[in-house]
Amino acid sequence: MASSQKKEETDLFDLLKELAKNWHIMLPCIILAGAVGVFIAMWIRPLYQVDALLQIESKNNKGAGMMAGLGSLFATTSPAETEIELIKSRQIVGDAVEKMRLQYKAVPTSRFNRLFHREGRMEINQFEVPWDKLPADDVKGPWTVVAHDDSTTYALYDHHNKKILEGIVGQTYRFPYAGDTAVFGALKMNAKKKQKFSITKMDRLDAISAFMKAFEVKEKGKKTGILEFTYQDIYPDRATDILNEIASNYLRQNVEQRNAEAQKTLEFLEKQLPDVKAQMDSSLLKFNTYRNKIGSVDINAETRIVLENRTKLQQDLLALQQKKQDAIRLFQPEHPTIKTLEEQEATLKHQLALNTSETKKLPATQQEVLKLTNEVDMSKIMYTTMLNNIQQLKLMSAGEVGSVRIIDFAEQVNKPTKPKKKLIVCIALFFGFLLGALIVTIKNKFSNGVRDAHFIERETGFSVYAKVPKGNPKGTKGTRPLAVVEPDDVAVEALRSLRSSLEFSMDEGCRPVIGISGLIPGVGKSFISVNLAALFAGLGKKVLLIDADLRKGRLHKEFGIKRGNGLSQYLLHETSLEEVIHSTEVENLFMIPCGQVPSNPSEILGSKHYSDMIDELEKQYDLIIVDTPPIMLVTDAALACRQASQIVMVIEYNKHGIDAIQDGMNQLLKGNSNAHASFVINKYQHSHSDGFGYKYGKY
Repeated sequence: MASSQKKEETDLFDLLKELAKNWHIMLPCIILAGAVGVFIAMWIRPLYQVDALLQIESKNNKGAGMMAGLGSLFATTSPAETEIELIKSRQIVGDAVEKMRLQYKAVPTSRFNRLFHREGRMEINQFEVPWDKLPADDVKGPWTVVAHDDSTTYALYDHHNKKILEGIVGQTYRFPYAGDTAVFGALKMNAKKKQKFSITKMDRLDAISAFMKAFEVKEKGKKTGILEFTYQDIYPDRATDILNEIASNYLRQNVEQRNAEAQKTLEFLEKQLPDVKAQMDSSLLKFNTYRNKIGSVDINAETRIVLENRTKLQQDLLALQQKKQDAIRLFQPEHPTIKTLEEQEATLKHQLALNTSETKKLPATQQEVLKLTNEVDMSKIMYTTMLNNIQQLKLMSAGEVGSVRIIDFAEQVNKPTKPKKKLIVCIALFFGFLLGALIVTIKNKFSNGVRDAHFIERETGFSVYAKVPKGNPKGTKGTRPLAVVEPDDVAVEALRSLRSSLEFSMDEGCRPVIGISGLIPGVGKSFISVNLAALFAGLGKKVLLIDADLRKGRLHKEFGIKRGNGLSQYLLHETSLEEVIHSTEVENLFMIPCGQVPSNPSEILGSKHYSDMIDELEKQYDLIIVDTPPIMLVTDAALACRQASQIVMVIEYNKHGIDAIQDGMNQLLKGNSNAHASFVINKYQHSHSDGFGYKYGKY
């Protein structure tokens, strides 16, 4: 586990190093993303969020005395989930949208003013265009309002940019358009001179849908009955007005809904009251007429008892029937409560029937008096009961406040909730970093160049003796190599490690001949050869540098020597060996230039005369370094390295694939399989964490 964690840390560290090396890719991506983030943060219009709190109450309408029974008839409870859906209904939201004129849109058109948050504001009171009267091929589009100097006057243009009218804020205009009448009115405007607004009207359903995207209702906590309204708008005052209108509209409709049944009952009772009163007056008139006709009639005790019993039974029956109707609203007909009330009703009716039988036993005069008196008493009871019910319903309607109350109205805020500019910029910078990392990853994935020395050693089986960074080109003066001019340069330090590695690998008795080649031109092979020879000469060894690139040799330029009399002339037997060897400004360092380009460079490098020359020079010099052509272009390099005990292939950092490196080394070793081979990575790119870059001489 520890090993896996360490490997992950190493991979992450390597990735960060790789990204740091490619700072020229990462930095522009991050800067560009940051600029985009700043633009987006500035472009988005600020949104202000306001909120309001409402409480859902469970009211039982418990009253005292005679109001208790009737009040419980209209008691309702509404769960929070139900109330939330009611609030979001088109009935509630649609009324607020229409009242606040949210279907009309006046959007500023200046992008420059929007970027710097200097947009004007305009609110439309009415905008109606007879679109159906326009030709079928006429493309509908927004109208335009251009503000004048004082922000109270404006010019209105149609979708064809035709001027329609000059208007004043606060007034509504009706004007002929497309054979019909169009209407436009601006409620208020706050804009600078020549600021333009795009005027449109949405359908009612579209306006409601747009509103719902910025409106939210949720219950705070679980089963708290507290609803939180939130709404976002680019204008804080308008957001406050809209949210308060929603809350008030919902509260008003909640109260109206709760009073609806009571109002219907009240209307019915008030409509029936005149008939009941007329019936009472008629009964009283009949009773008085009969008494005037027969004179005074004494009602004995027996008749009075019968009359009182009948009146009480009729009152009890009326009250029981009302109670039964209330129960039917709550229970099914099979419920025990309903069955009990029905049995009680049957008992009262039976007792009333017995009372009627007792009445028939009385004298006719007393029976008639008893009948008329009973009708008067019953009509009075019905009239009084109805008046009491009407009064109760009126009191309930006046005192009803609904099942909702507003705890906190929305209040205007001054700080926008969106956009969160810092967060947007940070996210943009993060995506810029990811983009840069992606580009670097893709670049490395499609790059065939090898950069890891350990990978080369593992795949080829040959050691990498040195990783030579780019030297200081300004350190070269005249015909002296960099190793002489700038001995503390980082490239020279790396070449010193190459020199030491070669010395350790050259066993006693092996030939002091080093062959240096490269895969392709431009890898810095000649730079390595010249400076390595100068470093060996600096140890007091007598060193000979041979330019075996007979086609495009250039080592003579490094020392200011003419190319003419060189290796090719000696191999062609045109001159002597002493004549082609030249001294240099570096002590103990001599060289043989390439000479004129021969017609058959491969043949003369592969000749016995070349081998004899190396044998002869080996006796005169402590070390011979042969600089050869690129191995991937011609076979000259393999032929020139046949006599070498050490073969060094120079490859450029992040330029060659591993297959090309393996093929090149195999080509070099074809004619000299016993030679000791190694690699040098030139133009190596170190990160700061590698620890390179200091001057060794000043350490």
